[in-house]
Amino acid sequence: MENFPANPRAPRSPMPGDPPGPGDLPNDPDRDGDVDVLYLAGQRPAAPGGEWLLITAVTGTPGAEFTARVLPAGGRHAHGGDVLVHLAAEPGGHLQPWAVRAGAWAVIGGRLIPVAVWNREEPDGWPEKIRITVAFAMGILTELEEHGADLAARRQVGLDDAVATATAGIPANVTFGPAGTGGVPGR
Repeated sequence: MENFPANPRAPRSPMPGDPPGPGDLPNDPDRDGDVDVLYLAGQRPAAPGGEWLLITAVTGTPGAEFTARVLPAGGRHAHGGDVLVHLAAEPGGHLQPWAVRAGAWAVIGGRLIPVAVWNREEPDGWPEKIRITVAFAMGILTELEEHGADLAARRQVGLDDAVATATAGIPANVTFGPAGTGGVPGR
């Protein structure tokens, strides 16, 4: 299988060789950079460091909407309220030469927080395996924001070394601080 393309795009045409549809050409104004995550199944994540996907939409129903933006290598970053998936190739078993390590991550209050990790997933099956967890993470962040939590959307978190420096747990001041301050009341 190939590595992820530099700027992947889910094919819109049902048959190979059909003319491209709106948004399929690199300089097309309809091109938004999002890709159907199911389209990435079976493609080997780039090494070293793997791939970071910024999730743009996901529905918990199998086979339904699941889109992301593949972040370009070097200087990758996210902001508070983002949900990400990190993919890396790892050795497979005797029947498959490689497998996928997939991790779901949330960015809250300037911190990258691990949600879940799956090791040695089949290259073709990881998107559906992680779908419900990613939908859950997006739902939690949406609920926090709707109830006044400040997820620090303006704070940037670097992703290039993020897996080694991630913080477990939701920062306490996010869930009880006044909306818009990003801090603890009275500070």
